[in-house]
Amino acid sequence: MIKDLGIIIAAAGSSSRFGSDDKLLEKLDGMPLFLHSVRNFYPLCPAGNMIVVVDPGKLAEFKNIAETYLPECQLRFVAGAKLRAESVRNGMAALVSQTKFVAIQDAARPWSSSDLLKKCLAAARLHGGAVPAKAVVDTLKHTRGDGRIIDTVRRDNLWRVETPQVFNLEQLLDANKRISGTDMEFTDDSSIMEAAGYEVYIVCNQEKNMKITYRKDIMNEENDSAC
Repeated sequence: MIKDLGIIIAAAGSSSRFGSDDKLLEKLDGMPLFLHSVRNFYPLCPAGNMIVVVDPGKLAEFKNIAETYLPECQLRFVAGAKLRAESVRNGMAALVSQTKFVAIQDAARPWSSSDLLKKCLAAARLHGGAVPAKAVVDTLKHTRGDGRIIDTVRRDNLWRVETPQVFNLEQLLDANKRISGTDMEFTDDSSIMEAAGYEVYIVCNQEKNMKITYRKDIMNEENDSAC
């Protein structure tokens, strides 16, 4: 158990690309998808300092499911918001005062390991922020809106970023204050740190860590490792 660590499970997404159902409630190996990250990471942080951020209308449902499958886990559920950044801020507000580092995990990444989180935490202690990622190995094309190729993008030093993303909590809170009121769009928390001028470092991850986006992904067992 890591006394100064808090963990936020981001589970407030719309699952719009998955289909009509909430992908986070789909069963994977007999357990709802969102609980895999909970089970993998729970031993690392103090009891009560794992925050699950969910759609406000599904708070009771998610809480009841967690109590059914993982009754030993002392989780805290908070309401998410329309934007991911706002949902994460709601989660950070629920962390205990002793928290110095926060790991933010997409609930749709069920294969993220505790070892991966610990590697990212070690790097975050050195640099302030760290994210797992895999090097881009495919050829990348830049196109117009109609699909016509404009040019080929060099893939040197390009990475596909994953979670858990780990940050110094004080720095991440400050970064969120600095970007407040801007019209910039942030798809992950490292982007917020970058926009505020904080350093974030890559942790090369060779483990399977794909994100469930489409219904077919639930059945995908291919290892997407590339470093």
